Amino acid sequence: MVKVYNLLKPKKNMEEVKKFVLGQYWTKGEIVDRVISLLQSYKNYNKDSFILEPSAGTCNFVNELKKRGYTKIKECEIDGDLTKNPEDFFNLPIEKKFDLIIGNPPFTKYNVKNSYFYPKKYSNVSFLENGLNKKEKMQIEKAFILKSIKHLKDKNSSIAFVLPISFFIGNRNKETKRIISNKFSTIIIYQNDRNWFEEPIPCCFAIFTNLKKYKDKILLFYEDGKNVEEVINKEKLLTEELIPKSFLYKKRNGNGNGNSSLLKYLFEKGIKYQRDYKNNNVSGANILEKTKIPKNRNVKDYTLAIVRVGNSSIGKAGLINIKEDILNDMFYVFEFKDEYNSNKELKEKIVLEINNNQEHFKNLSVRVGSKSMKKNDVLDFKIKM
Repeated sequence: MVKVYNLLKPKKNMEEVKKFVLGQYWTKGEIVDRVISLLQSYKNYNKDSFILEPSAGTCNFVNELKKRGYTKIKECEIDGDLTKNPEDFFNLPIEKKFDLIIGNPPFTKYNVKNSYFYPKKYSNVSFLENGLNKKEKMQIEKAFILKSIKHLKDKNSSIAFVLPISFFIGNRNKETKRIISNKFSTIIIYQNDRNWFEEPIPCCFAIFTNLKKYKDKILLFYEDGKNVEEVINKEKLLTEELIPKSFLYKKRNGNGNGNSSLLKYLFEKGIKYQRDYKNNNVSGANILEKTKIPKNRNVKDYTLAIVRVGNSSIGKAGLINIKEDILNDMFYVFEFKDEYNSNKELKEKIVLEINNNQEHFKNLSVRVGSKSMKKNDVLDFKIKM
């Protein structure tokens, strides 16, 4: 058995240790069935194909592939509780080549000290290019992608992985995305409205491949009772936030039904405010009590605060007194432009419009486990004035 379980404090139970160190989250059988069918609808490998599952876990992917007639399957699994022959994928010789590499690589948080993948722990990390081998640590799913690329047999080979949806946040993982873009002509990102694990972790199924029909294209695919698909240029992998649900929602619904964006009324740069997570008088729980400016108060002291994170509170807005109020760290706070800063009616109208459209912000905010939105989601929102 791989000796990783002594890396965390003894008070942690075994399941918690494995989630933090090994990143173990099992993909539900119905999801495995769906994503393999999706892969086959775009690129159906014949039954003689050599397939690798680099983190086999409970073998949900392996078993489904066997049901479909595939027999030449290589499994790697590091956890000796799950297999009689534990094997670390990062020690698999690069000379081993495959037509398809598929599965659900571990998810480990970047800031978890005891994640089992550290480049310096391995004698050969030549699969880490462009300085990535010099990093002390990295998200393990990125390492799985980069090493898998080196195990592909030829241009007809593909990688198909369950990934955290946060991988496709616009400003993240740029070097890994650049390597992916150089290697593959087609990227498919699939998301649906189901929970894929026992834990509600937003995720997707990403296929990195080469298809003549979709050369230099990205296919965004979202399923929630009906199928919505969008084809965009591949270069947007490096510039856009490619989360199917929010991307397609914004394309269909725009940034609101109004005639002017909030950027007309607000300074783009957020302002500093009094912040204290424990000793605050404003939070997501009570921000809706602050939609009006009290009588006989200086209107200029009131500015816009909108909850930026949280499954239930995201998108709630209020007017806070920048001199008196203390907030927690869940907010974006914006100052009104000079020509609007004394306009009490306008400030209250903007807050009302935002609060009437909280669902809009929820639909844009499926980036991480707890809903989270970008500053531009606020500034681009159009209101009726």
